[in-house]
Amino acid sequence: MSEKTAPEGKGPNTGRAEPGRHANGANGEAAQDGRSFKEGALEYFHYRGSVERAREVLRLFQAAKKAASIYPPNHEICLGAFAEFMRGFREFLTRREAFSLQVVGEEFFFEGRLLARESVLYYPLIKEFQEKGIGGLSIGAGLGAGEFVGFLYLLNRGSEELRAQGGLKALLDAKGISNIAIDDPGTWREKPPESRERSTAREEYYDAVNVIRELADQVVSDRRLSTGKANRVVGAMLSRVGENRSAVLGLATIKSYDEYTSFHSVNVLILSLALGSMLPLDRGALIILGTGALLHDLGKITIPQGVLTKSGPLTAQEWEMMRDHPARGADILLAQPGVHPLSVMVAYEHHARYDLRGYPRINGKRLQGLFSRIVQVCDVYDAMTTTRPYQRARTPDQAMRVLVKEMGSSFDPLLVKVFMDMMGMFPVGTLVRLVTGETAVVYEAAGEDAAWPRVKVIRDAEGGEVEPRVMDLARLVEKVGEGGRAILESIHPEDAGIDPQDYL
Repeated sequence: MSEKTAPEGKGPNTGRAEPGRHANGANGEAAQDGRSFKEGALEYFHYRGSVERAREVLRLFQAAKKAASIYPPNHEICLGAFAEFMRGFREFLTRREAFSLQVVGEEFFFEGRLLARESVLYYPLIKEFQEKGIGGLSIGAGLGAGEFVGFLYLLNRGSEELRAQGGLKALLDAKGISNIAIDDPGTWREKPPESRERSTAREEYYDAVNVIRELADQVVSDRRLSTGKANRVVGAMLSRVGENRSAVLGLATIKSYDEYTSFHSVNVLILSLALGSMLPLDRGALIILGTGALLHDLGKITIPQGVLTKSGPLTAQEWEMMRDHPARGADILLAQPGVHPLSVMVAYEHHARYDLRGYPRINGKRLQGLFSRIVQVCDVYDAMTTTRPYQRARTPDQAMRVLVKEMGSSFDPLLVKVFMDMMGMFPVGTLVRLVTGETAVVYEAAGEDAAWPRVKVIRDAEGGEVEPRVMDLARLVEKVGEGGRAILESIHPEDAGIDPQDYL
């Protein structure tokens, strides 16, 4: 098959009529503007809905594939996963005639749109596709449940076994599976370097996640760490913080239940650089801080996954392993050339607490190092706002209240105050209900008044989805009156079935 460039995206043109335009009696022209806006809005919802459903299909595909790799086809877990996929696939077909997924380099694309988050979350699936000669996947509308199950069990065979039997394509033909087609490797190719746009902040975020993954593999295999890559990631993210702190803080709301440590490390990097940039620190100091923040939890790589993800109470032995991870992380970093001693100190001290009653116990010091205190605030905030096997995520404002409550004991009071000034009462990414009854996502931190951030309205007062629009809450000052609040409350995203990242 001939090579193809990743297809152009089919995103909508949602441009509005120019503000201040006068009709001069040209009612037809004004009416045309109105139609254009309505058509654009409809196209926006149609396309956005298709992309979101494509993401859901991919999630359900991965879940069904995983179930099929563990259980026989008639097991209740498999039957449930297969039925969920078919349900999601049929919902997707209400907007498209077939589902197609392209593998470009080491990333997933849907209709020319990079699925950045999915490319990281399902990275092992991309590698498996590459090993098994799959450059893309198309699923037709005629797919039946039996056909889908047959495909999964073929796909879950080992690479060597598939090659010995002529490859996956030949097996699909032999089994009569006609509604699933696979593209050859390299069918979809990346754009040449000279035509690529500058990396987006989100791409740099996922690049950082990949670097943490790579470092974790190096720790496990006892190899020298690629600290140069870590420094590059820190430098790129620091430049982003300097360009637009609020926009970068929005990235720190990206979470992963399955890969907590990798995503958590990058979020702590972002928050620490943003907080550090509020202090009188030069770029060199911020790089050292950022490297310590990115690598602060490297010691957790040595802890069994079953302990890290245990939903019940830890045994005394397991708790001792957890308490030992800062020292293990520091030992790993001490053995690497080029890691600054202050970055090593961050790994060692980030659980020591402001009053030094944490772990490991530190003697002969009156206070943690400044960088350790910065990372501790950011580490705990991100951990509290992330769903774990043993805890439901707190909303950002709830996490802020915990930081305030523990000022002077767990946390440096001055740093907590600076952190609150930076994040606002309702940090970027917080899902909120407005005094108007509308639902919105905090889009940009407030200026001088933390109670009046800019938001992106996403649902009306009745709960109906609307075309997202950015609104400055200062517009509501007259409506709420002196001392009133534009934001009534924060909403837990899981309760509302909304992912704030989709709107940042």
